[in-house]
Amino acid sequence: MRRLFTSEVKIGLTVVAALVVFFWGMNYLKGINLFKPTNYYYVNYSQVDGLVKSSPVMLDGFQVGLVRDIQYRYDQPGNILVTLSLNRKLRLPEGSSATIEGALMGNPAVTLNLGPLSAPLLEAGDSLTGLREPSLLDQLSSGLLADVEALIQRTDSMVAGVETLLNNGSLANSLRSIEHSTGELERLTVSLNRTMDNDLPSILTNIDNLTGTFAQVGRQLNALDLHATLNKVDNTLEGLGNLTQRLNRTDNSLGLLLNTPGLYHNLDSTLISTNRLLLDLREHPKRYVHFSLFGRGNKP
Repeated sequence: MRRLFTSEVKIGLTVVAALVVFFWGMNYLKGINLFKPTNYYYVNYSQVDGLVKSSPVMLDGFQVGLVRDIQYRYDQPGNILVTLSLNRKLRLPEGSSATIEGALMGNPAVTLNLGPLSAPLLEAGDSLTGLREPSLLDQLSSGLLADVEALIQRTDSMVAGVETLLNNGSLANSLRSIEHSTGELERLTVSLNRTMDNDLPSILTNIDNLTGTFAQVGRQLNALDLHATLNKVDNTLEGLGNLTQRLNRTDNSLGLLLNTPGLYHNLDSTLISTNRLLLDLREHPKRYVHFSLFGRGNKP
């Protein structure tokens, strides 16, 4: 008995126990419980989106198993066989599927979708329908691709419109008109600059002279005795007012003449008679002047 527990035997047993503990610990860290009974199911995928061994298998948000193995079937390209290790208490009805769902951060997981509960149950080792949910990158890529396609279409339409515009003769005519107008404007600017260079000094001189004249007039106005001038104007206006008042009265000859209609009419009649007399005297002077060497005779 003592020979059975020699140092070599103890060392061997220790190594075996360490290997067992190590194997169990590695599987435990992977989430595989060797002492917990499980059933295996198989799923075929065309793409696993980074799914790895020990990825969780979820049902209604609860973990019911792990991904036990992933194998690429080289004899069938594009076919990946995934082995699911599920709790033996979970029974899957026919029509169940396993969907790979991507995660924003971390590895994707497998989500079970149970078939009709009234359907017959699957046996361990049966296959499930493999589905794949588009990842966030796929969704962004599809949306971005649609936007890029729309942008390309708008760019094509814009390029076609530009080509049509360039091929249109009216654009060339418009460009020539613009070029001609630009040339005319440039020549006008040169002519204006030349005119300004030639005439501006004389214009400034005239403005300077005019300013000096205004200044001189201003000094002369300042030198005038404005108060005395205004007094003279006031006196003149006052004299005119007095004269107007006297003309409106009848206590003087001129006022009497202006304000007495009868006197005015008599004077007018007298002037008319005098005018007639003068006309008759000029036409018939002999009626009024009598001169004779032999004496005075009767003149009709």
